[in-house]
Amino acid sequence: MISISDMEISKALNVLENISDELRYDRICQLDDLQKEKYARLLDEFKKLHDEKSQSDNAPADLHNMKGKALEELVSYLLTISGGIFYVDRNLRTSTNEIDQIVSLTPKGKILLSYHLINPKLDYFLGECKNYDKSVNVTYIGKFCSLLLTNSVKIGILFSYHGVSGTGWSNGTGLIKKFYLHKEKIEDRYCIIDFSIKDFESILEGKNVLRIIEEQLNSLQFDTDYSKYLSKHPAER
Repeated sequence: MISISDMEISKALNVLENISDELRYDRICQLDDLQKEKYARLLDEFKKLHDEKSQSDNAPADLHNMKGKALEELVSYLLTISGGIFYVDRNLRTSTNEIDQIVSLTPKGKILLSYHLINPKLDYFLGECKNYDKSVNVTYIGKFCSLLLTNSVKIGILFSYHGVSGTGWSNGTGLIKKFYLHKEKIEDRYCIIDFSIKDFESILEGKNVLRIIEEQLNSLQFDTDYSKYLSKHPAER
């Protein structure tokens, strides 16, 4: 039996179907003024803690933990307010790992998925927060790849301040690309999204989580589509 709320969502989706692709994600994840205000406050707190030096005389003894908690609070709030389409379960321990965020779709999100308005890989994904004082290196990227494979989850979002190390085919960025390419079929590929401070800040400039994820997925796809025109990477010779 369809509830009134489900009917209201369906009506809203009929309107969304008439919105151009360029505007669609913006409408789904549009933040209201109160959400923006709280998000800006959490982001400012995270940035201030990150700028705090642990060697400083005034630095709190548990500064590292404070930074990690601020990042997790920021990420969880952002995912929760992004259109009301995500459930966020935090700090869940499996038999082998602790996972910062396990993210799944709400009933509203599942309806949007059925209308092909969001990427099917977002039905279920993992989020990991790394409050490093430098770029996330290839060693941790390898661990994150293993976590996704172990749990058969197609998308993982790595949230950090400085982002992933390297460019092109080097270091962490290169491993993300090779990890994506190791499956032949596009629908079977594993994707790691690098979400750094510039992405956090872009939310206040009008972007949203869905748009950022889709741009990075398109970037991975673009590199793959054009790989046949490129010479082999030295590591593949």
